[in-house]
Amino acid sequence: MTDRLSPRVAASASRATAFTPRPLVAAIALLCASTAHAETLQMDTLQIEDDRLNATAVIDSDEIALHQAHDLKDVFRDTPSVTVGGTTASSEKIYVRGLEDTNLNISVDGASQNGYLFHHSSSFNIEPELLKRAEVQAGPGAADNGPNALGGSIKFVTKDAQDLLKPGQTFGGMVKGSTESTADAVKGTLSVYGEVAPNAGLLFSTSARNSDDYRTGGGDEEEGTGGHQRSYFGKFSLLDQGAHSLRISAEHNEDTGIYCVRPNMECQEFNNAKVDTDLSRDTYTANYDFDPGSRLVDVHTNVFHTKTELERTTVSTGAELNADVESYGGDLNNTFRFGPEDMDNRLTLGSDYVYDESSTGGFDEKARNLALYAQHRMTLGAVDLSFGARVDDYKTEYANGETLDDTDVSPNASLNWRVGGGVELFTGYSTAVRGNKGREAILVDGGVGPGESLVVEPGLEAETSRSTEVGARWKGNDLLTQRDRAGLEVTYFDTHFDNYITEESSGGVTTITNMEGIVTSKGVEARATYGIGGWDMTLGYLTMDLEDNQGETVVDDMGLGNQTGDRWSLDNRYTFADPQMTIGWTVTAYERLTDLPDDQSERAGYATHDVYASWVPRDMQDLTLTAGIYNLFDKEYSDQNTYFLETNSARGITPGAITSPGRDVRLSVAYRF
Repeated sequence: MTDRLSPRVAASASRATAFTPRPLVAAIALLCASTAHAETLQMDTLQIEDDRLNATAVIDSDEIALHQAHDLKDVFRDTPSVTVGGTTASSEKIYVRGLEDTNLNISVDGASQNGYLFHHSSSFNIEPELLKRAEVQAGPGAADNGPNALGGSIKFVTKDAQDLLKPGQTFGGMVKGSTESTADAVKGTLSVYGEVAPNAGLLFSTSARNSDDYRTGGGDEEEGTGGHQRSYFGKFSLLDQGAHSLRISAEHNEDTGIYCVRPNMECQEFNNAKVDTDLSRDTYTANYDFDPGSRLVDVHTNVFHTKTELERTTVSTGAELNADVESYGGDLNNTFRFGPEDMDNRLTLGSDYVYDESSTGGFDEKARNLALYAQHRMTLGAVDLSFGARVDDYKTEYANGETLDDTDVSPNASLNWRVGGGVELFTGYSTAVRGNKGREAILVDGGVGPGESLVVEPGLEAETSRSTEVGARWKGNDLLTQRDRAGLEVTYFDTHFDNYITEESSGGVTTITNMEGIVTSKGVEARATYGIGGWDMTLGYLTMDLEDNQGETVVDDMGLGNQTGDRWSLDNRYTFADPQMTIGWTVTAYERLTDLPDDQSERAGYATHDVYASWVPRDMQDLTLTAGIYNLFDKEYSDQNTYFLETNSARGITPGAITSPGRDVRLSVAYRF
């Protein structure tokens, strides 16, 4: 076994971005659409072979390289269900269908990255050059999807040496240099890799990026946005050694710079001063697979350790403030195959464990989750079924010594029906629980200092979510002309959050409590594709309503989520076989956001245009030249996914949102040897 997608998903796409399906409105139209010769389709369509509850977007390394990605916003540029707020790596926050990354199960090679450092800054960063793929699963999903996946999961998978070696090659490397105009940034990457023994590979990679404060669409420089990113990565991969596969990796990722106290807001001398910031992450993982070819034995095990640290020194006063989150844990499961071959019965039984410790100012909070899970997948003719459950035993110990401690069961079930003629209908229901939730690390000491008190409300309960999806997908060819290809996917989703844990402060007393009522994220996600020859077009759409327990729109609720206007994305690209070249044009647009509480200002709509190209010279197949112009027309705008400060705020900071980068010309040269 050389590689595993998540147990729920095997995706194939001629291009790199596969999409999360979305609603039923177009399902009727899908059923009526032409379906001739659908079985010969070769378009960029996601194929889900296991769990149909939540289709998964898979972004691979080719797509990441094509956009010359330097942060998470670039990685998820073409994924409608995922948006990224913030304008720099230090301030980025990931949202899946409007729900913030604090409510997701994020992992790198199986290592949990769920630490919550500070609500104004990023708690996770990664070097895109290391990524083999990123898998996005919206909604809680299957039982073996891991703990704390209230709003879904994002799994980052790093490259192996074997992925980079050319056929017959035992040693190689890659040197890459790039520039970005809007921040006068330069970046260099060096990777060396080789086969040190039969089936055994070693990979070492390092990268460095330096940037100044970026320029906005209006031509101004945005203070506190320039910085330095460094990445160091090593990985040993023993693949298909008999029945055994083993991967061991170590990664150090660092982001330093003179940023603002609140990097997702504009710098101000009063209440948002500049601080010398060092955000770092160290992750160590080991993954072992044992597959002897028996239908009853297919073992996977994982162990990990992650530490994320935030160190800040105020430039004007020298005051220091540090915080960190340390996590370790693992997963052990076996998949049993039994019964008739045509039923493809697969029962996965396993257990996972995660322990987090958040600390600052001499105080800490501990949280752990131990789970047993079972997930059964099977096929009955044209119907794929998946059902299972998790039993989570959790405990959180707050800074004052009080605890939240209990056990809950989270069931799930899903169905996918291949109707025929290229049409599939799917539906599913799943639940998730999180009781191991410490507060953000930088505020762990809140309520436990001199003259303060921390109170855990009696009867505090774990957070829970339940998600329902229903939708359809269709694919076909010879629709408008011979040898063309087309597809359409639509999903309606509805996720409910209950018992959301928050804290309230008044008169020196901080109370940890459950928010009354239910938070809902519901909406429609859709994707249409059409192509002929080397040309492919993809149109994506996301509309959602994120509402709090009072039925009002949730905007800028850090730790919970953020509503945006309807999102549209259109990507056109043409791939030439000779010369080996891809050129493309992407439009991303957000409609104006108007349905807001009375004390909130409307968010302006906007559209940005990007053009890009990648070329491999005919006589220099080891050389790749990539160019792109992002925000082509130098649009001056504020990203709706980035925090907006209202005029009635008492913070003493200029109201509004930080302005996004303007026109960015990117050039890169990569040479493999």
